[in-house]
Amino acid sequence: MVGFDDEAITLLNRLTGDQKQLEVISLVGMAGIGKTTLAKRLYNDPRVVYHFHVRGWACLAEGQKVKNVLYNLLSSVILDKASLHKMTNQEMGDKLYEYLKGKKYFIVLDAIWGSFIWNSWLKQYLPDDNTGCKILVTCRMQNVVLEISAPVSIHNLQFLGQNESWNLFVCKVFAPNESCPRELMELGSEIVGRSKGLPLAIVVLAGIAKKDKTTEWWTYIVQNIGSCMHGEEGQFIDILASSYEHLPNHLKSCFLHIASFPQNYEIPVKKLVWSWIAEGFIKDTREEKLEDVAEDYLRDLVDRSLVVVSKRRFDGGIKTCYIHDLLRYLCFKKGKDSKLLWPICRYRQLSLFSPSHPTLYNYFFACAAENKLIHCRKKQEPTSECFHSYSFHHVQSNHVNTTHLNIYLDEQKSLVYKLLRVLDLEYIILENFPMEILQLVHLKYLALWIFCLRYLSLLSNIWNLETFILCTEKGSVTLQQDIWKLVKLRHLHISSELEFEDAGSSSSSPLMLYNLQTISQVCPSGGSFQNILARMPNLIRMGLHQTLSNNAKDFESPDLSSLNLLKSLKFEYQTLGMIKFCLPQPSKFPPNLKKLTLVGSHLDWKEMSIIAMLPNLEILKIKDNFFSGPLWEGSDKEFCRLKFLKLSHINLQQWIASSSSFPYLEQLVLNGCLALEEIPSRFRENRTLDRIEVYRSSQSAVDSAWQIRESQKYMGNDKLKVIIHPYFKEN
Repeated sequence: MVGFDDEAITLLNRLTGDQKQLEVISLVGMAGIGKTTLAKRLYNDPRVVYHFHVRGWACLAEGQKVKNVLYNLLSSVILDKASLHKMTNQEMGDKLYEYLKGKKYFIVLDAIWGSFIWNSWLKQYLPDDNTGCKILVTCRMQNVVLEISAPVSIHNLQFLGQNESWNLFVCKVFAPNESCPRELMELGSEIVGRSKGLPLAIVVLAGIAKKDKTTEWWTYIVQNIGSCMHGEEGQFIDILASSYEHLPNHLKSCFLHIASFPQNYEIPVKKLVWSWIAEGFIKDTREEKLEDVAEDYLRDLVDRSLVVVSKRRFDGGIKTCYIHDLLRYLCFKKGKDSKLLWPICRYRQLSLFSPSHPTLYNYFFACAAENKLIHCRKKQEPTSECFHSYSFHHVQSNHVNTTHLNIYLDEQKSLVYKLLRVLDLEYIILENFPMEILQLVHLKYLALWIFCLRYLSLLSNIWNLETFILCTEKGSVTLQQDIWKLVKLRHLHISSELEFEDAGSSSSSPLMLYNLQTISQVCPSGGSFQNILARMPNLIRMGLHQTLSNNAKDFESPDLSSLNLLKSLKFEYQTLGMIKFCLPQPSKFPPNLKKLTLVGSHLDWKEMSIIAMLPNLEILKIKDNFFSGPLWEGSDKEFCRLKFLKLSHINLQQWIASSSSFPYLEQLVLNGCLALEEIPSRFRENRTLDRIEVYRSSQSAVDSAWQIRESQKYMGNDKLKVIIHPYFKEN
């Protein structure tokens, strides 16, 4: 077996260790990642054969009956199999228990799809006599493993690395003493690259490549990966499809929707969740916010090994994700079959015609290349009377430029588009606000990139809008009073500084945005800002952005204490000169604030004492010299609940921390701290610290990180990880 050498060594040591209590170890990963292959390697390893008195193997694949599982398990551990056919389930279970009693056994339960057989039958027949028994379970779904009523340690299998993938491919294509010819090296590398480290995909592609070792045939494989996998080796796609078919109905649409994002694209979970909600994929439980339910759906897909987490937030939440290319191909196939997904990748001018046959439910548009929008010829058009989603994703350069968007919405041809719920044009640079959009009254999700904001006030006509994303090169955006008519608005994301038109005294009973949870880049200056905050009382995440110049008045910090639900806050100030500015006092911060990001401003480090007093703060990020100066000297009992601290691109030289500060800090990240002399020695005694990460900072700061690790190790804390990067990290 090629690959998973490190995992095999780790697991072998675990299996043959000294622990006496029965231990259940699970191998979890997507279909084709090598769970069964690795389990067989461990099962047949001489160390395992020597270590255990008895070894047994049974497959618990979907549809397997209890009788078959018990029979297979018994027949693998005893020699006399003739009498087993006549036994009942109870009799076979009792016989298995009697045979294993007092012995050190190793049992593999392969491809388990549910916990019923284990919890209701097998568990009672696998004795724990403190003899060092081990049970190895392979499963695609982590949630199934967690349902097993026994202590389980989970081992998630990752994709193979580049070298391991290449070695496996060469091993399967060529004879043991044969190497890959030079003229096939580049094509072979591309084939292997398209497998994205999935072992079964590599083996299948190797089998296809082995048939004809010529540049013509391998070029064909590169250009037709999907059809090769499905046509000549259809069993592979069937293996992947079984994971999809096993999904509950409410997850199938969510999973297929992920394929609407470009290949090799790290999908922001925030955007994914917002679009799922707009599509109507998320069930309203009335007990949880739709966003929380959507994230539960995503975690379920991750636990089922269908979605891969690429980045996590500090709190363990998923920040970005993706799906394997071959699962994406499966999504396209299933999406077309179920009339849910229709990908188009032609690179011509956009021109949309009215389809003629009512079959398609959703329509996702993926585009790329040559600064042109894609064109859908009539013979290629998806047919529908109700497109619900229309998304453009440009993948080969940052954006597509166009001066006009041709969406024709006349009376005879417009019904198909008037039912749109999602219109994502974030990667299409438009000169003006497209007036045709105003007829899309069912829109719930709208993302635009616009130069001229002249007609933005008409947005209130789209009264069902829940998510509005606006990108522009304008320095600031002013939203007119009509924006308050969008009472269903949940998320408002603007790329530039956002101001609201002053209502004056004309509005006796102002409209409220009770559903608004997220707002970004709001300018907090002006006398009406407090009134604006009062009209959006249920904010959870807010970003404040203020540009201050020499001719500006002294800036007064806003009072945010009324925002009881606000958990995440970002202050970003661009000070174009020497402007007097002070942070609000702790009493003016949201009372339940957990995450705070501070950017710019150049305040004195003494002001940090205000932040240190926030009672519920767990995550703090200081960027771009928000605090400036050579010395930060803390006081006693500061940051009582802080778990994560990031200092990025600051000119700090000396950092002095009290021995009673940061009592619960778990992670410290330094990025671009080129002048910092050292990390405070106080952290040598902090037993909660489990990670220090340093990006392109001073060598003395790096040295102090290693010294902290050595001190912690001396005190018995081996969990602290120190990771050093020679480059800057993007803010």
